[in-house]
Amino acid sequence: MSEPKPERTLPPTDLLVPPQKDVLIAIYNDMRAHARHAETLRAAVVNFTIAVASALIAVITADNHVKATELPVCVVVTLVGVLGLVFAANYDELYHRNWRRARVVRAELDRLCFAPGHPTIADLLDRADDEHHDTQGYRYSRRVLGSTHRFWLVAPTLVIGGGLALTVMAL
Repeated sequence: MSEPKPERTLPPTDLLVPPQKDVLIAIYNDMRAHARHAETLRAAVVNFTIAVASALIAVITADNHVKATELPVCVVVTLVGVLGLVFAANYDELYHRNWRRARVVRAELDRLCFAPGHPTIADLLDRADDEHHDTQGYRYSRRVLGSTHRFWLVAPTLVIGGGLALTVMAL
């Protein structure tokens, strides 16, 4: 006669499923990584746009004149700027989407991990930002330059303007 098989027991569920805060921390880190990746891609696209446009402009202006025969190259400079702008704007949206997702997850982490009345992560970051915003360098640079996110859209726009100017000169 065979022995009865021992009853299988499952491990406790807390060993199978990580606590909610651990899942939220992983999601937060993932969203921040996605946001950083979008920033890296945006920078690469803008840099590539500038490099290609610079090479094409160098070819156009090598003889110190813009000729009608160079019209197709002038149009290509404009198209390179348009493509760069479209991709930069797309990656800007992707960055902001992932950044906002991370902030929502961080708010939930604050709610789960910090007792009411104690400073949360958001409170500490806001306090640090307030101190930074009061510095002379911050006030001056933001007043003059605005957000650095605009730079990534300005550079391809300048390429478009340069391409259009060269196109008009080639006509």
